[in-house]
Amino acid sequence: MQAKPVQIAVIVIGLLVGLVGIFLAVSGGSGPDLANKRIFIDVTTGDAYAVSTKGRSLILPYRHPETNEKTLFPARFDEESETWHLNARYMGALDRVGNISDKIDLESGKVDIPADTKPKVID
Repeated sequence: MQAKPVQIAVIVIGLLVGLVGIFLAVSGGSGPDLANKRIFIDVTTGDAYAVSTKGRSLILPYRHPETNEKTLFPARFDEESETWHLNARYMGALDRVGNISDKIDLESGKVDIPADTKPKVID
């Protein structure tokens, strides 16, 4: 029994779709670069920064690029309460920083900045 031209076309199209799917799965894609960024809060101003961690390790607290002072502390955004918080692990290091902003709650680590704050990017 010989294959009809329509059957051959369906098989060829199916193979092409499969190959394109494999190519897309293997090549990945750029997607968001969240794994290579870390969010920091300048504890003297309350400003938020996104720091690239790609290809390097960071010493914490991180040095502010303009002042060269170690005032950038790791932070996270709590989706449930819609508030920013300093990482509790580094709260003890606040003693080494002078002029802490009144936006920082020294007890809880809560940072009093708007929930929709977009961090400034530092490369």
